[in-house]
Amino acid sequence: MVSFSCLTVAITVVLQLLLVDHYAIEHASEQARLRLQQLSWQMRDSLDRTLDQAVRDVYLLSALPQLRRPTDPASARQILENLQHHFSDYAWIGIADTDGKVVAATGGMLESRDVSTRPWFHTGEQGVTAHDYHPALLLGNLLPRTPDPWRFVDIAGPVRDADGAVRGVLAIHLSWSWARSLARDLLTPAQRDIGAEIIVVRSDGVVLLGPDDMLEKRISTLSITLAQQGKTGAITERWPDGNTYVTGYSLSGRSRERAALHWAVLVRQTEAAAMASAHRFERRALWFSLLLAGILAGLAALLARRIAAPLKSLSGAMEGIIRSPEQATPEAIPQAGGFHEAEVLSEALRGLIRSERRYRTELEEMNAHLEDTVAARTAELQSLLMRDMLTGLPNRRALMAALPEAMARANRADRPCAVLFLDMDGFKLVNDTHGHEDGDELLRQFSGRILNGIRETDMAARLAGDEFVVILELLGDESDAVAKAEDLLGQLSRPYILRSGSVQVGASIGVALHMPDQAPDPARLLARADQGMYEAKRKGKRRVALAPATAQAVSAGAR
Repeated sequence: MVSFSCLTVAITVVLQLLLVDHYAIEHASEQARLRLQQLSWQMRDSLDRTLDQAVRDVYLLSALPQLRRPTDPASARQILENLQHHFSDYAWIGIADTDGKVVAATGGMLESRDVSTRPWFHTGEQGVTAHDYHPALLLGNLLPRTPDPWRFVDIAGPVRDADGAVRGVLAIHLSWSWARSLARDLLTPAQRDIGAEIIVVRSDGVVLLGPDDMLEKRISTLSITLAQQGKTGAITERWPDGNTYVTGYSLSGRSRERAALHWAVLVRQTEAAAMASAHRFERRALWFSLLLAGILAGLAALLARRIAAPLKSLSGAMEGIIRSPEQATPEAIPQAGGFHEAEVLSEALRGLIRSERRYRTELEEMNAHLEDTVAARTAELQSLLMRDMLTGLPNRRALMAALPEAMARANRADRPCAVLFLDMDGFKLVNDTHGHEDGDELLRQFSGRILNGIRETDMAARLAGDEFVVILELLGDESDAVAKAEDLLGQLSRPYILRSGSVQVGASIGVALHMPDQAPDPARLLARADQGMYEAKRKGKRRVALAPATAQAVSAGAR
C-alpha cells in the first residue's frame, strides 16, 4: 500500500510539473509577445501622431494670410515662434521665398541665408512632404548645445497666394529628441529595469533610436524585415549581439502619402527576462510538489502501520450489527477499507452517500436552473431599462451611467474625451409630411448612421425625440473631436430612403471636450454640448459648434 501510494504520488508530481512547465512557459511567452507588440503599436502610433500634427501645422501655417506674403518678417517670425512655443520639439520653423532665401524664421536663425540646395526646399515646392532622419547641417552651430547631437525630421510644404501660385516654402525641423522622449515616457521604470528597449530603424536598416552602441548603425533582423513588409506581431529571434530576444514589431506611416515616413518600430526584451516570471513559478511549483509528495508519502506510511488496528474492531462491529441491527450507529462503525468486512460496510455506506449525493445534485441543479432563469429575466429587464425601444440605442439612463466611466477612463489614460450633442434638422417637417411611421424609420436610419460613423470604443445614445448623444474616447485634442463630428455630420446629411420617398435632413452638433486635468462633471459636460448644439443651430444649422470653455478658448478661436 505504501509503495503504491508513493508511486502514485511520484507519477502525479512528475505529470504536474510537466504540465505546469508547458503551460507556464507557453503563457509567459504569449504574454511577453503580446506586451511587446502592444508597446510597439503604442510607439508607432505616437510617432505617427506627432508627424501628422506637424503636417497639419504646415498646412495651417501656409494658409495664413500673414505668411502667404510675408512683407513683415517680424510679424511672420512672431507667428512661427508662437507655434514653436507650444511645440518645443519644433527646433526650427522658417519660410523661404522661391529663390531659396529664408525670409522669416524662429529666433531669426538662417534669415537671409540661401537654403535652395536643401532637399526639403525642392520637394516642398511640389507639395507637403516629410524628409527622413538626418543630422543638423546649417543649424548645428546655431542651436544650443545638448548632450545628444542634433538630428531632425523635416516637414515642408508650399506657400501659395490666393491664385494658387507658389510664393515660397514653409519648413518645420522636428527635433529627434521628440522620439527619444516618447520612448523614455512609454517604458515604465519596471519595464526598463527588466531590459525592455525601444528601437526605431529606418528603411535602409540604420538604427535611429535604440541602445547607444547601435545608434546610426545598419542592422538586419527578421523582425525588421517583417515590419518593413507592413506586418505586425512578435517573434523570438537571435540578434547580432548573440543574445536571444522576444521582439514586437510594427511599421510607422499609416498611408503611402509623401508626408508619411515608414520606420520599423521594434520593442525587444531578452528571452531570459521575458520568461523570468515563468521560471520563478516553475521553481515554486517544484518545491511545493516536493513538499506535498513528502507529506503524502508520510501519511501513506502512517496509514499502512495503522491499517491492522481496525481489523478486530471492524469485525466486532460487523458481528454486533448482524446480531443487533437496532444498536448500529455511525459512530460504532470504524473507518477502514481494503478487506472483505470493510468492503461490505463501505459498500453500504457508499450506497447511502450515493443516494444523498443524487438527491443533493438534483436540488443543486434545480437551484442552478432557477438562478439562471432569474438572472436571464433580470438581464432582460435591465436591457429594457437601458435601451431605447425604437432605435435600439442606449437611452438616457444608460448614457448617464456610462458618461462618468468614460470621464474616469480619460483621466486615467491622460487622453481627453468628448461629448457630441446631435439634434436632427428638419425631423418635424418629415414627421408631419410623411407620417409617423416614416418618421420612426427615419430615426432608425439616422441612429444606424451614427453607429456606423463611430468606433467600437465610442458610444451613441438617444436622449429623446430627435436628440442623440455620442461619447468619443481616446482623443488627441479638440481638433480631433471636431474632425470626427464633421465626418459624422457628412454621413448624416446624405439622403434617406423611406417608404414614401427620399428625404434629406441634417444635424446640428455641439461638441464639448473633457480634459484629463478637469474634475469629472457629467451633467456640466452634457450641458456644454447642448449649448454647443444650440450655437450650431443659431449659426444656420447643419454644422458643428465647439462648446465654449476657458481651457479651449484659444484653440476654438483659431479654428
